[in-house]
Amino acid sequence: MAAGLGGVIAALAALDVLGFLSGAEHHGGIWNSVPLGDLALGALGAGILVWFAKRILKRLLSRPENYYDGTRQP
Repeated sequence: MAAGLGGVIAALAALDVLGFLSGAEHHGGIWNSVPLGDLALGALGAGILVWFAKRILKRLLSRPENYYDGTRQP
């Protein structure tokens, strides 16, 4: 699994470098002028989503251990 994920990341990095070196016109943010900027921005966004899911949503969705026992006090 890790080798497959590493291969996908390497392929995306290679495509990003090739796109940067091709000289094609990029429109948008400053990350388009930095090699691997799209990859870094995507990794940052994914990290923020994971952080949000682990920290915030866990508090909203977690229940006490005895939630389904019927012994829970209101």
